[in-house]
This record gives sequence, C-alpha cells and structure tokens, in this order.
Amino acid sequence: MEEHPLSDESGTWETVVEECEALADDYRERDWTVVVALPGDVVPVPGTGDEVVEHVGLDVVVGDDVYPDLEAAVEGATFDEYEAFRAVTGGLVYLALVVRATDDEVAVCLPLYYRLAESERMFSLLDAGETMRTKVHPLDPDKGVEFVHEDPDPLLPPDWDADLSDEFA
Repeated sequence: MEEHPLSDESGTWETVVEECEALADDYRERDWTVVVALPGDVVPVPGTGDEVVEHVGLDVVVGDDVYPDLEAAVEGATFDEYEAFRAVTGGLVYLALVVRATDDEVAVCLPLYYRLAESERMFSLLDAGETMRTKVHPLDPDKGVEFVHEDPDPLLPPDWDADLSDEFA
C-alpha cells in the first residue's frame, strides 16, 4: 500500500494548516467571511492517463461537512485576488492559498499539497499557455467551485518551467 504523502515526520503539513488558520483569523478580525477548507486529497490535473482535459491545475476534494459552507461563502462573490505561501520538500509542494473577493470581503483559505511526480502534464500545459485553476469539490465531482489563477507562479515550485526531469525520477 502506498504511503500517504503527508505521513512524513517534518511537520511541514501541520505548519501549512496552522498558517491557513492564522490567516483566516486575521480576516475574521476584519469582519470578513472566511472558510478554511482542509482537503481530503489534492491532485494535479490532468493526470498522466487522463484522456479528457477538463481543467489544468489542482483538483481538491473536501469533506461533505465543509463544502456547503464553502459554496455559501463564494455564492455571488467575485474573487479578484489570491496569494500563496509555498514550501517544496520531499517531492511535495505545500501551499497556504488564500483566495479573496475583496469587494465582498470573503476569503477562502486552502491548505494544499501536491506531488511533483504527478505534476509533469500540468506543468507542460501551463508552459503551453493554459490557465491554472483550482477546483474544490466534495466527493461528488459534479459539484464544485473553481478559482482561476491568471499567474500560476505562486502555486508552483520555483523554476517550475525549467527542466524538472530530476524531480520526476
């Protein structure tokens, strides 16, 4: 059985989750509507074997308990900004992603991770000019909210468009 990507001993994942919670608290202090959505799984898409490309970016599965709060928070809001804090270690990219609807004062905080070994196709499509998106959905993939990232660089490892073949070994 394959080991879960977050089972390392470094504590990086816990740090990312704590950072998202701290960022959320900052927004709450300013009376923003905030949702922190912990993922059950994060996958870069399209995957190696995917024949159909529905979107390029990250596919994030969240629990059915948090998804209704996320859906309610984003309804009618216009998301116009985002920032991401990243760390790359042990073949994983860790992200504390905050997506903001500044006029609506809504923030979505997403602690995320993805494997570099599963990212090659996503990187190549981004390099070809595709727009990066983060789709967040419950177990039902027909539901979901999507965030568009015109500039994907903050979500990717430094020098992501360089030859990353060593990372995929």
